[in-house]
Amino acid sequence: MDKLSFTKVEKEFWPKFRDEINHARNTVEVSGIFSITVAEFLKEVLEEKEIVGDYIEFLPDDPCHYKFDSEILNNKKFRETFSSSDLGNIIDRFVHAANSRYVHLSKLPEKTNSKIKRH
Repeated sequence: MDKLSFTKVEKEFWPKFRDEINHARNTVEVSGIFSITVAEFLKEVLEEKEIVGDYIEFLPDDPCHYKFDSEILNNKKFRETFSSSDLGNIIDRFVHAANSRYVHLSKLPEKTNSKIKRH
């Protein structure tokens, strides 16, 4: 059985995601950027309008680094698509980039705080 592939859609999201992650000033921004990007990505690939960033939680201390809310886990189309496509791998790539930036920013709290005060 062939797996569905969403790498073409992923490539459309990467430039904006990478730019936003690279310009995130603190760990809270990284978390928000990840959640919103994944929600927008899922909206597009699943053709669902109701998916929001609150459905995807960035968890830097968790081995998986993210968790889906029950709203999305109970969505039959999401479950079927997730199990029959490269969706998990794509989200893993997004979370890896977000987590790398998160770790970088968390090691520089004094620099992060001074940037926030200047803006």
